[in-house]
Amino acid sequence: TRKPVMIIRQDNDSIYVAADTLFSSVMPDTVIRKTGGKDTTAVAGNGRDSVAKKQTGPGKDSVAIQRLDNKVDSIRFFQAYRHVRIFSDSLQGACDSLFYSASDSAFRLFREPVIWSRDSQITGDTIYMFTKNKKPDQLYVFENGLAVSRTRENFFNQVKGNRINGNFVNGEIDYMRAKGNAESVYYLQDDDSAYVGMNYAKADAITMYFGSEGLKRVSWVNSVDGTTFPMNQIPEEKRKLRNFKWLESRRPKTKLELFQ
Repeated sequence: TRKPVMIIRQDNDSIYVAADTLFSSVMPDTVIRKTGGKDTTAVAGNGRDSVAKKQTGPGKDSVAIQRLDNKVDSIRFFQAYRHVRIFSDSLQGACDSLFYSASDSAFRLFREPVIWSRDSQITGDTIYMFTKNKKPDQLYVFENGLAVSRTRENFFNQVKGNRINGNFVNGEIDYMRAKGNAESVYYLQDDDSAYVGMNYAKADAITMYFGSEGLKRVSWVNSVDGTTFPMNQIPEEKRKLRNFKWLESRRPKTKLELFQ
C-alpha cells in the first residue's frame, strides 16, 4: 500500500516526508496532486482547509502536497503520524510522529527520532531541526542525545549528553556540541591518518568539528577526565557509549522508498 507523501519544494531542492497519516493546513489556492491518479484539486478559501489521507487497502492513491508554483509559504503546517520517514539529498530521518511549521521552517520529531547526514547519525528523546532554503541549518536534541560518526574503517566516534546542539553549512554538518553529563569516544590518528588509539573522556561540554572528509577534531571544555587506550588494548566495553545503537536499517536510501 502506498503511503501519503508530503513534498516541500523550492527550485531543485525538495524534502519528502512519508507517514501512515498526514494532516496539513495550507494557504489559499494551493494545489493538491494525487500521485497515483490523474486529477488535481485546487483548494481555495480562507486558508484553513486541511487534508488527511490514510491508506487502508490496496488500490488507494497516495497524496503528495506541494505548490506547483514552487512557493514555500503554501503550507502553514503539517503533522505526520506513525512510521514517519524523511528524505532529502543532504539529510534523512525517521520517527513515530512529526510536526512541521512554515513559520519557523522547523521539523519537530518525537518518539525514537533519528537523523542521518552523510556518515553521521543523531538520536535523542526529541529532535528539532530548523531548515534554511530546504536544507538543514540548526539541530537541537533534547535528553539522551547521542551523535555517532562512522569512519571508513567502521570505527564509531561518539558524543553524548543531556542536550546536543548542531550547526550545518550548505546542508552539511559543521559541528555538534554536547552538554550535560557529556561523554565521548574518539579514535586518534597520526599524521599519516593511521589509527593509533582511542580516547574516552567526560567533560562539561564536548564539541565535534566536521569537514568534507568527516570528523576533523574534538574539543573538551572544563572538568575533563579521560583515558587513552592503544588500538590493541581497547576494552570492549569502552568502544561504545551507553545506549549506543547504529540504526542504518531504518534510513531511507532514496525518495522512491517513501512512496512504498
